[in-house]
Amino acid sequence: MNYLKYLSPIGRCAKPLIRSYTSPAANLLKVPKVELEDGKMLYLLIMVYMHGDTNNGKTVVRGWNTDSHDGIYDKNVRAMEKLGLCTKCLGGGVIDNNEGAKKMKIHGRCKTFGAANHYKTKDILLSSSKYKDFSITVKKEN
Repeated sequence: MNYLKYLSPIGRCAKPLIRSYTSPAANLLKVPKVELEDGKMLYLLIMVYMHGDTNNGKTVVRGWNTDSHDGIYDKNVRAMEKLGLCTKCLGGGVIDNNEGAKKMKIHGRCKTFGAANHYKTKDILLSSSKYKDFSITVKKEN
């Protein structure tokens, strides 16, 4: 019984480490479905998943006022790697987001990653609490 007093300090050091560790699965659940700015922007449809488990991934929409789709993807990859998650770009396009009028238009394609499935993007946007009341149109490409 005397040896237990020596193990006690180890437990006090280990408990904070155990509490602060979050699994990639928990991090995947915390990833927001949509991150967009107001106005006209480039966007990407991105699959976020745990390494080796693409069947249980989460498809997210990311759009920022930037010059290239590559910048959006690079920023997202860095953020997901910090959480222990992997990404795969499913394509991109352009979103005209008018938050004041609650209207959005999705169109175009990405030269680097190809065209995203704009209808899937629309479904993800409408499933988010912020954009559920928006009128979202998809422009068909020729």
